[in-house]
Amino acid sequence: MKLSGVVLVLQNLKELRQGESIDQHLSYLERPLVTGTRGRHAPFEYSALLVGEIENRLVKCGRDGFMLKVHIALDESEQSISKALCISLEEVHRGIWTALMYVLGKWPKVLSYGRYKSWIYQRYEKQKSELSGTGKSYAKNSCQ
Repeated sequence: MKLSGVVLVLQNLKELRQGESIDQHLSYLERPLVTGTRGRHAPFEYSALLVGEIENRLVKCGRDGFMLKVHIALDESEQSISKALCISLEEVHRGIWTALMYVLGKWPKVLSYGRYKSWIYQRYEKQKSELSGTGKSYAKNSCQ
């Protein structure tokens, strides 16, 4: 699955759940980003299969999948999600990123989301330590 395809599906999730074809939401140039080769499926079948697969992966991600869906489908900022869930901005950012990589399929297929998450956090922390000094930091969220 491609990043632009996942984002397009999440942005049009409501319409796709109602049975519309993904092709109705794409320009001529965007169609190869999502549809690929269809094989034996009609356009509405492909859209239903795609939405079902993405939503199934989001459910496996738990809270991180919910934050990804809210961030993309409802266009909520990471700051508002952080405030609503009373968690740090860094935790929101990392959760959204982790869920997106899981939904995209950028993971060893034998790992559950929990094991994938610990595996990817190790890589994330390594990258973060390598990039320390870039000036990018997240403030802790104070919920009261």
